[in-house]
Amino acid sequence: MKQRSTYLLPALLVLTIFATGCFNNSTSTPIPYPTGTFGGQFRIIHRNATNNKIDTPKKANIQLVLDTGMTYKVLGDTTTVHAGSKGQYGINSVYMRFNDNTYPKTGTPEKIHLYGDYSYGYDGSTLVILAVQGDTLNYRYDLKKVN
Repeated sequence: MKQRSTYLLPALLVLTIFATGCFNNSTSTPIPYPTGTFGGQFRIIHRNATNNKIDTPKKANIQLVLDTGMTYKVLGDTTTVHAGSKGQYGINSVYMRFNDNTYPKTGTPEKIHLYGDYSYGYDGSTLVILAVQGDTLNYRYDLKKVN
């Protein structure tokens, strides 16, 4: 005697409907890459390896200008913590790469430069840029679009 699995038919139908609903989703709008002027705070975030506490000993209010021609510059409080930077940048959906023309060719700079590879998040108005510098040190830019 042959037994039919008719009880699986409704589950298969529901699964098919949900699966096809994921295709051709034309209502979502991709968020554009960040361009324009952004203002906010740069912070050096340090985790104490001994007691595991996080502190932010150094901060600076900066502006980041990202031009559509893939050039950038850092302005604002560049006197103590963060250097004024300018150069070219590249971007994809996850990372930004900054090539700072003012970064010294030899030696270690006294101030932080926006130079190298960073992960980022952008929602159309808020731009967060993060660089992990090891187990206990991060550079974080919390910026809002100005124009």
